[in-house]
Amino acid sequence: MVGTSLAFFSSPVSAQSEVFTITDVPIDARGGTTTEARAKGLQNGQIQALDQLYRRLVPRNYQSDLPTLSSREAIDLVRDFSVSDERTSSGRYLANLTVRFRPDSVRSVLRFSGVPFAETVSKPMAVIPVYQESVVSDPVIWSDSNPWMDAWGQLAVAAGLVPRQLPFGDLEDLSLLRIEDVIARDVGRLTTWASRYGADDTVIATASLIGSLGAESVRVTLYFTRTGIEKTVVVPATGGQTWSQLFESSASQAWELVEDEWKRENMLQFDVTGQITALVPLTALEDWLTVKTRLEGVPLIDRHELQALTRDRAQVTLYYLGDESQLKLAMAQSDLGFVWQDEAWVIEDRAAASSVLQTLGVQDTTPSMPVPRAPEPTAYPASGLFGNSGSGSRP
Repeated sequence: MVGTSLAFFSSPVSAQSEVFTITDVPIDARGGTTTEARAKGLQNGQIQALDQLYRRLVPRNYQSDLPTLSSREAIDLVRDFSVSDERTSSGRYLANLTVRFRPDSVRSVLRFSGVPFAETVSKPMAVIPVYQESVVSDPVIWSDSNPWMDAWGQLAVAAGLVPRQLPFGDLEDLSLLRIEDVIARDVGRLTTWASRYGADDTVIATASLIGSLGAESVRVTLYFTRTGIEKTVVVPATGGQTWSQLFESSASQAWELVEDEWKRENMLQFDVTGQITALVPLTALEDWLTVKTRLEGVPLIDRHELQALTRDRAQVTLYYLGDESQLKLAMAQSDLGFVWQDEAWVIEDRAAASSVLQTLGVQDTTPSMPVPRAPEPTAYPASGLFGNSGSGSRP
């Protein structure tokens, strides 16, 4: 694919299509001439972007099954790309690349290679980093001596299917959520606390030190409040690591587990299909247009057909992949309520669903939808690791 230093687009990119867009791919290529270096860099950058896309969509335990494509085959999956921050010198080309892939082509490669994948973007996941230095120590969250909280703050902004939200640790956090509430896994208090961040899906990430002096490991237990699932990972220290590096490595691996769990829940099941007819309550035509647009952004929905339209309701048939629980979860990520009421499925904009369902006398059990927010990334300095404040070497 031939590109220029200017951005070019074949069509507007929908929100769901952004799943198939990889940004900020660094290019640093050399060649006999600047032109050769540029061509080499753009080709390698697109191949590198495909690798990042694979890691975004495919759970880690299936990534070894990914197909090996030639450079030409990989670039054929690219829809278009844009370049920024171009710099050149004699025989060298540097830039940042944004690559937009053809969703249907990528899906076909993965599907016919037998590699499971997901593409539903989650609403933000609120992370509560709980630190317990030893089995006899008191667990802490809102403490200046919580290196586990600091480690999560060092991670780069999540670029996968699950946006990550960390707490501010301010007075409002302290008043809304006590350590006792977290240890008790009080879903009500956790939901109230998370709502200040526009998130009501929470993972409690508890870290503790295990092992003997000089052979320490960090044990991380993840508790997912929405599903009640608990997972554990043990990360051993490696020679020369600082405490900060060990905790940051543990946080990174813990987050990979979070992302894998989401992908597992939302894998596209091409061999499991279904159809459902549902009602959409309306107060105006714009209500149907809003729901229609959001349905088109749900990856599991292959297509939808409008069966009837009146002043106060629409009737629509959904053709989808997977089972009903997957469909409901995927629709929730697009701000759509999906409930069973009076022997019929009802679909609504989440903002209007509560009041309408209350009028109908139905309890809405679908989680309320958060607004994406992401922490600013920070990074350790490139040198002086053993002399940094808060980054001392392990004993």
